[in-house]
Amino acid sequence: MESTLIWGALALVSGIFICAYGNVLFRFVLAVLGFMIGFSAVMWLGGGLGQPLQIIVAIVLGGILAAVAYAMFKLALYFAGAILGITIVMAILGLVGVAGSNLGAASWVVVVAGAALGAFFGRRLGDLAIVFATALAGAYLVVLGLARLFQPAGVDGSNPLMMLGAGFPLVLFLAIALISGLTQYEVMRIRRRFLR
Repeated sequence: MESTLIWGALALVSGIFICAYGNVLFRFVLAVLGFMIGFSAVMWLGGGLGQPLQIIVAIVLGGILAAVAYAMFKLALYFAGAILGITIVMAILGLVGVAGSNLGAASWVVVVAGAALGAFFGRRLGDLAIVFATALAGAYLVVLGLARLFQPAGVDGSNPLMMLGAGFPLVLFLAIALISGLTQYEVMRIRRRFLR
């Protein structure tokens, strides 16, 4: 139970930070995303480790991925595109879950393909890739954090691919992503105007 609260709180705080500062502090956002990817992977897959060891391993792996993501800032547009692809695929898989279809292991292949396709187009989208990626990833983490903290009925926060399968989490995800995306886009436009 304690690990669920820690995970939920970290995801919620990370998601809010990413939604608010995604475009402005993207190097730090990469570090936060790296940490949350490592931390969440251990929390989803490392159930047999025991709660204290699982949290320690999650923090260590999250820290390593945060340092790697922070150092790889020169590849930011590729990372942004990959994050965008992953988040879009996870949202679509959540919708497929509503229809009663469970893709199983094939869904992870689709997620990796989404990341590769997103990374390919990330460079072509330019700064918009960062805005879209951080808005969607931040919204996903906010919904994940709320699902882990409050565990509402009908929301499967333990399955990352089916979490957006229920109506309310999907609507909340889309609303937060839209607000964050529009806000970050306006900030990007204002910054460009003053930097000219």
